[in-house]
Amino acid sequence: MHRVIVVADGYAYAGRTYRSLSEIARLIAGSRWNGPRFFGLRGKAPNVG
Repeated sequence: MHRVIVVADGYAYAGRTYRSLSEIARLIAGSRWNGPRFFGLRGKAPNVG
C-alpha cells in the first residue's frame, strides 16, 4: 500500500513532497505513468474503433 497526501505545494509521499502524481507513480513503478490513471483517479480511455 502506498499513501499519498495532498499538501499545499503538491503531494507528500515517503517523507518528501512532489509536484505531481506522475512523479510519484514513476518512482513507484520505475517507468513513466500518468499519475491520476496510476492511482485510479481517472477511468480507462474509451474503446474507439
